[in-house]
Amino acid sequence: MVKNLAELAKSPAREKALEILNAGYEAINIRRLVSRKVRLEGSLFKVEGREFDLKEYNRVFLVAFGKGAADFALAVAGVLGDRLERGIALDIIKPEAELLEVIPERIEFLTGTHPLPSAANIAATKKIAGLADRLGKRDLLLVLVTGGGSSLLTASEREFTDALVAITTLTKAGAPINELNTVRKHLGELKGGGLARLAYPATVVSLIACDVCYRADIDLSLVASGPTVEDKSTKREAEEILTRYGLNPYLFNLRETPKEEMYFERVENILVACNQDALAAMEEKAAELGLSAKIFSTAVAGEARNVFHAILDKIEPGEVALAGGETTVKIRGRGRGGRNQEAVLGGLRYVYGHKDWPGGTWAIISAASDGRDNTPAAGAMGDNFTFEAARKQGLDMVKFLDDNDSFNFLAATGDLIYADRKSFNVADLMLAVREK
Repeated sequence: MVKNLAELAKSPAREKALEILNAGYEAINIRRLVSRKVRLEGSLFKVEGREFDLKEYNRVFLVAFGKGAADFALAVAGVLGDRLERGIALDIIKPEAELLEVIPERIEFLTGTHPLPSAANIAATKKIAGLADRLGKRDLLLVLVTGGGSSLLTASEREFTDALVAITTLTKAGAPINELNTVRKHLGELKGGGLARLAYPATVVSLIACDVCYRADIDLSLVASGPTVEDKSTKREAEEILTRYGLNPYLFNLRETPKEEMYFERVENILVACNQDALAAMEEKAAELGLSAKIFSTAVAGEARNVFHAILDKIEPGEVALAGGETTVKIRGRGRGGRNQEAVLGGLRYVYGHKDWPGGTWAIISAASDGRDNTPAAGAMGDNFTFEAARKQGLDMVKFLDDNDSFNFLAATGDLIYADRKSFNVADLMLAVREK
């Protein structure tokens, strides 16, 4: 939920926009969503219409990795109770202090770094690999996968150094997430189905919160680089991507991902959270507020600074346009920010140059679904109040945007959004509101 809503809600349009965003956050709150979708009835573990009889297994284990993995593990462990033998959760933060008293002792909570891996990630990943490698045919491994797992699940020093060079270069060049993850899968030991191979012959059930795809034909192999999903990409494709961005693929320890069917015969990959969960709730809230809601896109991509252009061209008075997806930022300057903040600053510049909308009648928002937009802020909002605050302080919007310094611009105008970090990472949430 938005923590600084009172300070931001300076107009009816802003207030409605923030209420709509909060509805999205509420829908993907990790513990609430797990309580709706995951349950234990007798010995039957039920998830999204599928069920697994725990009587068929000698032991039940759990591993979780990604942003929000700690809360995810805690919620699922609460469902399993004493049936859980042992678990490991790897996140960028540990659960909140007040929860430490109720965390099951059988779960080990570890922390690593994101977006770039570190030695802490390697040590934690080795523990996860060690757990999976010791499983037998009568064991059940629950794998909880969230966005950010690609960086966190780093298994060796070589993968770390290769990923550091490759992913930094691709990210600075604005490479899309599917290219980043294709390279990651072929640099990693546990990615691209590698964890499923290691856990074989145990039964593996992965509960996946999707942060990269937003359609009915979701490719789950892209989420956290698909550690339990059979990978259709090839080592050759990873080589081609590296070459396209000016890197010599033969300097990297690329490997082919597991292609043998047997490693995936006892694996179930289940989508439990995605962008549509949030957008559907936001659409419903907009209707409650008297706005005609339309989902502009569930797969927004491209440069963050341009993402609002098409949305703002199509929105009419009395409407809210909703969108979800994951944009990229091509680094041009030395400023500070995240893709959501850059999206808002780019949208503001577009309105300033192309629209003549009355003050207080419109607002735009872009925010990370998990409350982390590469800074302490979740994202930002903007409207005519932003223009006025910038004018009074002599802030040059174009200069800040060219320097990729959206954070400092929006901090100065008072338009950064701060949110509780209790929701799934299901990419970004964007909306534009126009009052009648």
